[in-house]
Amino acid sequence: MAATSFRCVVFGAGALGLGFLGPELAPEAPVVFVDVPARADLAAPLRAAGCYVFNEAGLSLRTVRVGNVDALCLDARTTPEVLGVLEGADLVITAVGASNLHRLVPLLSRAAAERPARRPLRIACAENGVEIAAGLRRAIEQAAGGGFAAAPLIGDTVMGRMCTIVQPVRPPLQPPAPGLDWAVVAEPFYGIPVQEHVLDGLDNLPAALEPQAPARFRASEDVKMLSHNGLHFVLACLGRLRGVQTFPELRVQPDLLELGRRLLIDEAGAALQARHGAALGRSEYMNYCDAILRRITSPLLNDPIARGVRAIMRKLEPGERIVYGLRTVAARGVEPVAFATGLAAAVRIARETGQTHQGLREVLAGHCGLAPDRDAELAALVEAQDAALARSGPS
Repeated sequence: MAATSFRCVVFGAGALGLGFLGPELAPEAPVVFVDVPARADLAAPLRAAGCYVFNEAGLSLRTVRVGNVDALCLDARTTPEVLGVLEGADLVITAVGASNLHRLVPLLSRAAAERPARRPLRIACAENGVEIAAGLRRAIEQAAGGGFAAAPLIGDTVMGRMCTIVQPVRPPLQPPAPGLDWAVVAEPFYGIPVQEHVLDGLDNLPAALEPQAPARFRASEDVKMLSHNGLHFVLACLGRLRGVQTFPELRVQPDLLELGRRLLIDEAGAALQARHGAALGRSEYMNYCDAILRRITSPLLNDPIARGVRAIMRKLEPGERIVYGLRTVAARGVEPVAFATGLAAAVRIARETGQTHQGLREVLAGHCGLAPDRDAELAALVEAQDAALARSGPS
């Protein structure tokens, strides 16, 4: 691919940054990764070599070199250099996790305030969740006190590629740079949908960036939240209760795969087709359903169940994958059995691991936002699925 004058800054040199954003953008646009000082062991060799490697898990496992990159660690000493990099960036992408975004607000608000009216700062948020960009926009505006020559253009993205970090490195995996004890493994999956207002007016966009109009983007975002994140979480929780260690092991659990198909087609599929209409084609979605089950359970990706069940209480919040999916499906008149089963399993795991000491009803009402009066039917469905899990026991 031909290089362009487009320049990107990516906050977060983790699995998503190194396994998806770098490989997709760097062939056409220089990418500077910015991360915390703890990542100096990566930043120094990456800066010296201008490249790194990740492991692509497709039909076979292969090592892929990504060039045209640089890296900085953000601290008090390097802040002026990071601000200089931000000044030259056409697009800033945050991939630090929703809980860490607040740490970037002072820096981003300063960078936005220093931009002239003709060059607003453009930020695309790659964090999982709903309305992540809206929250960041409010925080930046509040921090800057409205002192912008041009208000920053901030929007959400859809991160579709599955990426994971494997530590310690095991052959034949290769670390990003020599001497590191971890490796990035990512599937081959392409395209970065972005809310179109963030990219409007920019020239020489890298081909990986896909500006999407509001209706189409909402459909893409919902598919990712319900049919990717939701499926991944439900299968992870149910697999964890059965003592499963990796997602490929689920391929010999036909009842769980069937529940996954129910989630994809009967629940999320029915709800999303009704909600988004022409913005989400039937054939496109059905092909996606078949592919996502294969991708999630890929033996070469070998995604650990532990990754799927981490931060369970955060994933049980009202705007997150499981409760959002539960409500979205129910609102279309479909009984969300798969989502309810996953929610019940998640609470069981949270209790077993000490992440909550509350009972199921208390978690549903106080943490998930299922009001005892308004959401009585949904709560009853989750309780019924919890009882079914208790009867079945580990399989």
